[in-house]
Amino acid sequence: MERGLTKALKKLDDYLRNPLPEETDASSAEEEKVSKRKFLDGDELTLADCNLLPKLHVVKIVTKKYRNYEFPAEMTGLWRYLKNAYARDEFINTCAADKEIEIAYADVAKRLSKS
Repeated sequence: MERGLTKALKKLDDYLRNPLPEETDASSAEEEKVSKRKFLDGDELTLADCNLLPKLHVVKIVTKKYRNYEFPAEMTGLWRYLKNAYARDEFINTCAADKEIEIAYADVAKRLSKS
């Protein structure tokens, strides 16, 4: 399961690290090699982010608590994405507390550890 999660996170990280077409300057001799955007589609929070970020946050909390798995530090695009989300009041004020997430997923973690 860990390998599959890491592979999926790597795909997301690759997407977040690669510049969008509007981030590259056609007149510049040296193209931007790494994106600096805050969210999936640019610097503004979109519906896609509002759908993905809470799930990503839950996965981050649950895998750390029940599998001692942390998102790899080298996934800089993923960490930038999360950092930008955590900097937004509308995100942090609507997320369940870490402890609530851990309690909500305790039974799931227990069932998975038996299989």
